[in-house]
Amino acid sequence: MKENTIALALLSALLVAPAAAQNDDAKAELVRLKPNDFPTAPIEYTVVYPAGGGMDVTARLLAKYVEKWSDHRIIVNNRTGGAGMVGHAYLATQAKPDGYTVGIIANLMWGDAMLRAQGRWSYTDLEPIGYLNSDALTWVGPTEGPYKDMSVKQLVAAAKDKPGTLRVATVPGSMWDYLIEQVETNTGAKVLRVPFQGGGAGINALAGGNVDIAQGFYSEFRGLADAGKVRPIGVAASERLNFLKDTPTMNEALGGNEYQWFVIRFAVVPKGTPEDRKAYLGAAIRAAMKDPELVAEYLKAGVYFDPKLTDPARMQANLNAYADAERAFYVKTGRLK
Repeated sequence: MKENTIALALLSALLVAPAAAQNDDAKAELVRLKPNDFPTAPIEYTVVYPAGGGMDVTARLLAKYVEKWSDHRIIVNNRTGGAGMVGHAYLATQAKPDGYTVGIIANLMWGDAMLRAQGRWSYTDLEPIGYLNSDALTWVGPTEGPYKDMSVKQLVAAAKDKPGTLRVATVPGSMWDYLIEQVETNTGAKVLRVPFQGGGAGINALAGGNVDIAQGFYSEFRGLADAGKVRPIGVAASERLNFLKDTPTMNEALGGNEYQWFVIRFAVVPKGTPEDRKAYLGAAIRAAMKDPELVAEYLKAGVYFDPKLTDPARMQANLNAYADAERAFYVKTGRLK
């Protein structure tokens, strides 16, 4: 996959580059940008999904390396509820724009802002300060029971033959739901949607036999897959992933071209955060993201790095372009006019 090739090339470049030069450059930027009066207290990294999920793993790894580079304490706080809506609304409307709150979020926030916020806030109320990584949504199946050996195509056929019997974990009002909707619309299948707050919770339910299909990201199901409790069966990406090379894409499995759903993880601050503090917080994240150990940790978690977003100067524009593409889906499906 192109994105994974780029990610591996980036990792190789980081590992080959002189570590001392990287350290000196990153440290020099942090020293140059550090405000005299900031920070004087721990900085909160707010995650809007439960502990243990892909967003939480991303945030905690980032916090570890930001602490390493900045020598400031980072507290990761999970503000959950409403499938992300509670945390997103907090960041956009309640968090103080003083630099002490940083949101570690994903493009899932766009859906909340466009469809559920009802004009109370917008994703433009948050300002990006750093791109982290990207991840493709994956369908995960059972290793026991009547569906244990079925492919995506066979499972969808079963859901068509016996509507409402195949239990699929979902996160309401998100790409989890949208992927199911596409499958049902294009195939005539009808599943029973079982709501959860995040992908990790649904995957745990699958391992416990409480649903028949779960959806999530590699870091969320890797441990259970390695233990033989669950198995990846379809990836909502344009091409197969290097770390799941035996798992077909959803497009391959169902003969389509629209089953592409992925998360873009990035850091934001509330609009109005002082420019000097915003610049320093962004520099701390860039320093962490240049650390070969963090890059290796992220790649181990099964993510990739989108070349359109790794350039800080173009990140905002390209995030806006992705948001516009998502808006087009909402218009097409009648969610927005």
